[in-house]
Amino acid sequence: MAEKVRVALIGVGVMGKKYAEMICAGKVQDMQLTAVVCRRPEMQEWAESLAGSPAVYKSTDELFGNPQEYDAVLIVTPHKTHEQLAVQAFKLGKHVLCDKPAGAAISQAQAMSAAAREADKIYGMIFHQRLYPKYQKIKEIIRNGELGDLSRIMLVNTRYFRTAYYHASGSWRSSWNGEGGGALINQGQHILDIWQWLFGMPEKIYADIPFGKYNDFMVDDEATIHMQYANNLTAVFMLTTGEAIWQERLEVTGTKGKLLLDDDTLHVWHYSQDSTDYIRTEQVTSRDNLETEETVMMFGKAEEPYPQMLHNFVQAVQSGNRKILIADGEDAVNPLMLTNAAYYSAWKGEAVKLPLSAEAYDAAYQEKCAEESRNGK
Repeated sequence: MAEKVRVALIGVGVMGKKYAEMICAGKVQDMQLTAVVCRRPEMQEWAESLAGSPAVYKSTDELFGNPQEYDAVLIVTPHKTHEQLAVQAFKLGKHVLCDKPAGAAISQAQAMSAAAREADKIYGMIFHQRLYPKYQKIKEIIRNGELGDLSRIMLVNTRYFRTAYYHASGSWRSSWNGEGGGALINQGQHILDIWQWLFGMPEKIYADIPFGKYNDFMVDDEATIHMQYANNLTAVFMLTTGEAIWQERLEVTGTKGKLLLDDDTLHVWHYSQDSTDYIRTEQVTSRDNLETEETVMMFGKAEEPYPQMLHNFVQAVQSGNRKILIADGEDAVNPLMLTNAAYYSAWKGEAVKLPLSAEAYDAAYQEKCAEESRNGK
């Protein structure tokens, strides 16, 4: 039997505490929490009460000074700290599992990936929505070619309704200097990861972002991204945190069929013949001779698959095989690329070809940080 993977937790906010309690309750097979970083006395007291009595450190410097206590690091801190912590862990020869996003900028995600490759260690991301049955089914439908050649994609997500109280709940939240952005860099990372996981990366994007539409800050609380792919595939991605009604809607149209995901209900239509061939050959003026067959699938609510995600990381560490990761850390570059390119496009008022230069983004981003500081936001 493989030995348990000993994990050190950095970050004891809402999600960090959830992961710690999950691991200590034995819900993650072969994972043991042996160290926790807590700066505040009340959190140190909480950590000391955890089952298994993990070592409690007051700083990451103390943690990294005791590398014999753990095999891997679980990073659940504010976004902009992820790069430094991950790179330090890799230099110590530790494996890393990081909560989303990899950082606030492409350059940070790229640096983390490079450090993982140099150390030859397992690097995973917690993109757990890849385990949702509804998305796995959609990926299967697309991969099997049931929709034919994709021609149009549209996504609207208003799920994450956020109040001013939420935005003020952390000094780092909803700011260029603290969080590195707003809705896209936070709530949008899971959605953008699913997007690129299903459809790949576009060649060009144009973003319309009314920064601070619902709040008194300079970052995004709404964004509409127009994407262009090869073969004339067009797509629109729309995310907002300012609308009261919950909606999660994904339409994918192809030449052989179409699917519509409305929250947890998936509609799939299959055409009697390829619609492109139909347009070119049928001697009628509309869809008179085109038959469709609809299938409806319901996906019930279930517990978030965090234990499965963490156990997958354990399996990759035990086997030394990064290919079995549900979400390789390298994958974290893509949602950040989409996010940074959207910001850059909105700032410049022009379409952006991908991949976007990390240097160009960093320069423009620093200007926004300076502007935010001048305005006292």
